[in-house]
Amino acid sequence: MSVDLPTTTYYTRERLPEIRGTILEVYSEVYAADIAGDPFFSVERFEERLDGHTAAPGWACVVAEVGGSVAGFTYGFTGRDGVTFKLCENMLRAAYRGHGISRAMHDELMSHRREERSHLLVRRERPRLRALYERWGYRRAGELLPFPDAPLYDVMLLPLR
Repeated sequence: MSVDLPTTTYYTRERLPEIRGTILEVYSEVYAADIAGDPFFSVERFEERLDGHTAAPGWACVVAEVGGSVAGFTYGFTGRDGVTFKLCENMLRAAYRGHGISRAMHDELMSHRREERSHLLVRRERPRLRALYERWGYRRAGELLPFPDAPLYDVMLLPLR
C-alpha cells in the first residue's frame, strides 16, 4: 500500500481539548489486544497516565495525518530535572506503519525541544521496537518498572544537543 506524505501538527497543553479524543481513539485501536488482556493497558488507566503527563511542564504532542485521516501521535513532557524530555507515547495505526511516519512525528516533536536528551521506555517483550529506536540513535540505559502493575521496560536515551 502506498501512503501519502504525512502532515504533522504540533500541539501544546493549551490545545489538548482539540486532540484528547483523537489520542484516546488511536490508543484504543493500537492497544486493543493489550487492553483485552491486561488492566494496566485499559483505556481508563491510560487516561490516568495521560492526565499526569499533560499536567507536567513542557507537555507537547505531534499528530500525523495522511489524506485527512489520523495516522498516529507522539507526545511527552519535560522531566523534573529540566534537561530530559520524557517521550511517553509514539503510536501509529497499523495501516500507516513502515512508511517513516512514526519517525516524522518523533523528529517534528524533537525539533521543538530544548532539553539535552530524550528518554523513552520500551517494553522488554518488544525487541523489534527497541531496535527501531536504536536505529534512530537511542541507546539502552537500564530498565524500569514505572508502576507496580506495569510490565518491565527498557530505558532508552537519545542526546538532543
